[in-house]
Amino acid sequence: MLSCLCLAGCGGAGKPALTEQQEKARANLESFQKTAAQTAQTYKNMDTPALLGKLAEQSAAKKEPFNSLAYRELQGRSDVSADSLVSLINQTKNGNALLPLLLLRKLHEQQYLVLPAEVRAAVLTDALQNSKMFNTWGLPHLYLEDASKAMLETGKSTYPALRRMLSDTRPAPVFGSKQFMEYKRYNYRVCDYALFFLEKMQGKAEFRMPVSPADRDSLIKEMQK
Repeated sequence: MLSCLCLAGCGGAGKPALTEQQEKARANLESFQKTAAQTAQTYKNMDTPALLGKLAEQSAAKKEPFNSLAYRELQGRSDVSADSLVSLINQTKNGNALLPLLLLRKLHEQQYLVLPAEVRAAVLTDALQNSKMFNTWGLPHLYLEDASKAMLETGKSTYPALRRMLSDTRPAPVFGSKQFMEYKRYNYRVCDYALFFLEKMQGKAEFRMPVSPADRDSLIKEMQK
């Protein structure tokens, strides 16, 4: 949409007028920006309990932290109690609680670490196994998002679930042009994320993901023995 507008220039002397299609594209863009601004303002106007309800909904809907308006708004507030987030986590203790767990880690590190490792592991591994898009986790060879960092911190409690995922060869795609190109270069699968976490947590701090799926399969077979 933006490229369509740029081709026509910004108007002014000596520049052609926008075509009907470009005018429509500009109107659609302005409408989208207005709606986005209104939605963001709506979230800013919500009280914290209402936002926590939205956080739970968006977590169950598998929203990434950076795509969750509730998460983005709550992380800047000072009245988000650790108890309220722990309550949301304990309601499910599975992947639906990922956003509350990551927000607890960000805002209340001490209370996060007090949460039993088994609970953290259950949330993180269930969220990984049920991911459709993997932007929440990052790309193992390039960068890690907070969810991956939390997984590595949780350690041995995650081993059983991650070992089961070593057999899961479903694609693990990401969105975003640059990220997608990197994903296609490696052709990541769920098992590759499990391999990465297990290698790192079992003492191979310098482990780097092989580009070839065949090379990764060899490592997976060794780990499954």
